[in-house]
Amino acid sequence: MTTLIRRTVRTTARAFLALPVGLAAVALALTGQPGRAARVRARLTDGDGEGDGGEGVKGGWTGGRVLGRAVLGLPLDTAAFVLVGYALFNSVRNFGYPIWYLDTDYHQAWGGPTMAGVWAVHAGGWLLVLAVLLHWPVRWLARGQRALDRRIGAGARP
Repeated sequence: MTTLIRRTVRTTARAFLALPVGLAAVALALTGQPGRAARVRARLTDGDGEGDGGEGVKGGWTGGRVLGRAVLGLPLDTAAFVLVGYALFNSVRNFGYPIWYLDTDYHQAWGGPTMAGVWAVHAGGWLLVLAVLLHWPVRWLARGQRALDRRIGAGARP
């Protein structure tokens, strides 16, 4: 169970960070630092161990490939960033329900009339949604990102 949670957190974090890391790598490549751009990009992708035999994409990143990966991966990276950002925002909102909504009229909210019931319904319900959200859509997006990384980062290697 903890291995599944650890893998889900790692996959989610990498999917979320693909957009900002890609933009940072593009900025480095465009400012004449293709070596640093390649290292930044490779740092996110190397040795991820997620479905590629644990090899990751070792080497192979160049300034041009970093730019190509950023352009081709923009839809996947943006979707993952938005989806995980939404999950993070709603996690804070639902798990911290008593903090945010204590001074409101929560008696008519789902799970009311007590704050404990309202919090249990919101936190428990969101936990189920979060499990589904991170297990399927985010994992699918992360798989697409990894496939793109392998294809572009590996270059002409067999």
